[in-house]
Parts: sequence; C-alpha cells; structure tokens
Amino acid sequence: MAERPLIVHIITRLEPGGSSANTADSCAAQAAENDVVLISGPHKDSASLLAGLPREVNYVEVPALQRELSPLRDLSALLELRRELRRLAPDIVHTHTAKAGALGRAAAFLAGGRRPVVIHTPHGHLLYGYYGPLKTAFFRLIERLLARFTDYLVALTPGEMRESLAAGIGRPAQWRVVHSGVRLDPPSFPASKRDLGIAADELAVGTAARLEPVKGVEHFIRAAAVLRRNRPGLKLRFVVIGGGALEESLKGLAASEGVADAVIFTGFRPDAASLMAALDVYVQPSLNEAMGRAPLEAQALGVPAVVTSVCGLPSTIKEGETGFSVPPADPRALAAAVEKLLMDRALRARMGLAAQDWACSAGKDGLPRFGPESMNAALKRLYAEARSSRA
Repeated sequence: MAERPLIVHIITRLEPGGSSANTADSCAAQAAENDVVLISGPHKDSASLLAGLPREVNYVEVPALQRELSPLRDLSALLELRRELRRLAPDIVHTHTAKAGALGRAAAFLAGGRRPVVIHTPHGHLLYGYYGPLKTAFFRLIERLLARFTDYLVALTPGEMRESLAAGIGRPAQWRVVHSGVRLDPPSFPASKRDLGIAADELAVGTAARLEPVKGVEHFIRAAAVLRRNRPGLKLRFVVIGGGALEESLKGLAASEGVADAVIFTGFRPDAASLMAALDVYVQPSLNEAMGRAPLEAQALGVPAVVTSVCGLPSTIKEGETGFSVPPADPRALAAAVEKLLMDRALRARMGLAAQDWACSAGKDGLPRFGPESMNAALKRLYAEARSSRA
C-alpha cells in the first residue's frame, strides 16, 4: 500500500471565525486519506474547535505563535516551526492567515531536506482597511517576498485574487480560487423579533461582526441615523450582533447620532446565525472582507443583504436579485439601499426567496455552492495537482 501523504496545516490561532473553522473542516476532511497535523498558537477558545476534530488529526501547539508583532516571540515561533517541520518532513505545508503564513513559509524554506509543496491561504489581504499607509506598504512588501517561496496561493474569491495580483503579490499561475466553506444548515431554533425585544410591526435591520474598525459598524450606525431622519414615520430597529473592543464607543456613537433607543447591541452570541432570522434586511458594512460568511448565512434564511463593494463581498450576493452592493464608508449610500428594501415589501420578499435559493444552491460539481464539501473537493484537486507537479 502506498504511503499516506503527510499534510501540515499552520494557522496563527484557533478562534471563532471563518479562517479557523475552514482550517478545522479541511483537516477533518483530509484525515481520511492523509496523515494530517494541525499547528497553531494558543487561544482561549481553541478547545471547542479541537474537540470537533477526528482523533486522526494530530495537534501541535506553538506557544510563541501569536497574532501581534513581537520580534522575540516571532523568532521563537519561527525556530519551533522549523524544528517541527524538520521532524515531520511533510509532503505539503498549507499555511493560513498572515502571521502563520509568514512564519510557516519561512520555516518551510529554512527546514532543509526534501522541500514540501508550500500552499498559503491568506483568508483575506491587508491591502486596505486595516492599517495606515506605511504599515500597509510593509505588509505588501513582505507578501511579495514570501510569494517567491510559495508554490500556490489561494484566494477565497476572484476579487481577493484580483486585488492581490494588482498589488504585485505572486504571479497569476500561482493563484487559485477556493471559496470559504460555510455551513448553511437551517438553525434548530431560528430567532423571532420577539426574542430580540422587537415588536412585530417594527422593521429590523442588522449586522453581525466583530466590533473592530475594519468591519465598518460605525457606518452602519450612521446609516441608521440617516434612515431615521429620512423616514421618521417608519418603525425601525437596528441590531448589532457581536462583541469587541469598539462596543462602548459604538454605543456612544449611537447616542450622539440620536439612535441609541433604536439600536440593539447583543454582544457576542454563539447563535448569531439564528438571530439573523429575525431581520428584514441584513447589512455587511465592512471596509475589507475576503468573502463574508454572515451575508450568506442571512441569505440562506431568506433575508436579502446589502454589502459593501470591497474585495470579495460582492461575490456573496447576486446584484439586484438577492441584494445590493454599495461603496464602503458611505452611510448615505448604505441607507439608500436599505431604504429601497424597507419601502417595498414585495421586493423584499422576492429578493429574500431568491437569496435563499442562491445561498443554498449547488455548484457545477453538484455540491453545495458555498459549503465545506465543495471547498474540500477543490483543495483535494489542488493537492493532487501540486503533488503530481513534484513527481
């Protein structure tokens, strides 16, 4: 019997969110035909993801691997990753996210011996929306250099690939598009408006996000104020699902904009997807988003979505059929698109049905278009291509 290939996945940390869920899904799917090792830094929420992995997936924690820049800890993490890769001698090293992508690819290059196939999935670029111009230029330069030591680069959407290439990161032949795998099973207990303290005759507009600058939630709140001014006769409620460092400042913004009485902050909720069922319109106001799971989760529940036209977000909707895209950081444009849906019940219902069909549809391979099944099938094809090129 042929020896099973060894695949090593490296991610900065296992936390609630798409990149971690996708990496865990991939490890679980690949363990049937490969030896799989998952390496990450520590995180307080990693246990829940690890508990869902099959016992065939081996886990290695590198304590010094962390998200924040720290020269000494980063050097320690690099050396530990190099030791692990020397010990394991994998066939494929697949890195995920920016920090693990940088240190993991460098470690694979420095490990010596038989060089593995090196694949990197950024799970979104850092080209705008995160940092100022100098720091952004630094990260862009690092990614350009690291691409020289990478066999394949994986974007979640054509938009992410297009913008990365435009920034000089990698060559077209290196890039592949493999969408993020999103589980869109109907929630066991979908929320109602009553569960959120919203009256049946009120219209609910919501967003779900970590409360940090790149998610653009401040523009959602400013759009709420525009809507209240433009349509004083409408009974409107706005829902912010998620927690984070900006929660208190966003509550202050809602008060200063005169909409504190209309905005509900739920804090972090593990049942965020269930809460979306209570919405009439979903909004994703991000300043940068490689793909966006939440708009798909909302559409799968029959809720039309308004998203910003950044990176991969437009790929999550069918423009004018299941939702609308608007420029980022533009509360008036955001409010206008939401208002169009709120003022036309028939349009909202028609787009909601189309949204559910779209999000839950099958792709060309017959698998769920946005599901982890199609993601893992695409990765399997990529790995086979990569290994055959080394044969």
